Amino acid sequence: MKGLKLGKITIKAVLLTITVVMAVLMLLSAWGGVVDPNTSTLFPMLTLGMPIVLIINLVIMVAWLLFLRWRYALIPLVAMLFSWGPISTVCPLNVFARNYDADSTFRVMSYNVANFDYTNQDKPSKPMRHILDQDADLVLMQEGSQDRDYLTVPNVITMRDEIVKKYPYHSDGYRDLVILSKYPYKVVPDSVFKTNPNHDGGVYAKAFDIDMPGGKQLRVISLHLRSIGMDRDDKDLYTDLTRREVNVNNRSNLRRIKRSLYDKLGRAFIRHAQEANIIRTLIDNGPDNVIVCGDYNEAPSSYCYRTIRGDDFSDAFQDCGCGLTYTFNANRMYFKIDHILYRGAMEAVDWSRAKIPDSDHYPQVATFVWK
Repeated sequence: MKGLKLGKITIKAVLLTITVVMAVLMLLSAWGGVVDPNTSTLFPMLTLGMPIVLIINLVIMVAWLLFLRWRYALIPLVAMLFSWGPISTVCPLNVFARNYDADSTFRVMSYNVANFDYTNQDKPSKPMRHILDQDADLVLMQEGSQDRDYLTVPNVITMRDEIVKKYPYHSDGYRDLVILSKYPYKVVPDSVFKTNPNHDGGVYAKAFDIDMPGGKQLRVISLHLRSIGMDRDDKDLYTDLTRREVNVNNRSNLRRIKRSLYDKLGRAFIRHAQEANIIRTLIDNGPDNVIVCGDYNEAPSSYCYRTIRGDDFSDAFQDCGCGLTYTFNANRMYFKIDHILYRGAMEAVDWSRAKIPDSDHYPQVATFVWK
């Protein structure tokens, strides 16, 4: 009997330790984004894992409740309550759809089209087909084309006439951030930021001033912050890690993980912080009605996301979405790194994401009404 009792005490102690550790991780992953990556890259990195940590804490809380251990269930509950602000950006609970007059709305799509999948040039582009079928008023595309005008890409050119007819105002897409617009626009002077100022490509931010119907003025900033820089070996390593096919107790494997994943993520977060500060300056010097959308390559509540959002922006997904979601879908990396933020005399009334193949990102569409 003593052995059985001791065994129960040991199991209980282990479970309680796991509960406390996961509660601490909940707080760190929720608030790690307040730490500047130039100070430490570890805490900002934890924001990537917040959805998983949230799920684990929910499971632990429910398990303690099922075993009628109410006081232990309070540990994850309190951690989640103190993390509710960041959690609501990752897992909003907008169960009921909003009522609005569809005739008074405008819709904005943000979509990293991954160069329209050059590997499938013998058939029409599914991303472009989806863009045209959605019929959004404004389409902000990232990675429109790497080596040519996107309208000349073989699997897009067959739809060229339809594109030009539906979107009479559009930009060329040679290694640039592309806009398709139903309304006239101008590129904002000194708003095109490049990863390499001496090179034509690598644009990570571009702002457009759009003349909306009814005399409304809207500035839209399209982003494609620098990629993490992971090569094929890095992605294969991450895939093996998620499949538990890598022995993390092996020193050479640990060094490989640090060099391939941790160090590259850390450098990317530092670069994103610099880019975010530049974009925030552009926002602060701009008009009131602004939408900032695109491929941030950062999770909600990260330092970069917090810097750009500031205290004056809302998140269309947080306002209208429901539950956990992701917008990046390659190599078992299921993260929400594409965002639509907005401020000014408008309100998001709907948000949606579609699963379209031929890109490693999914498109998102936000519907707005003018206040």
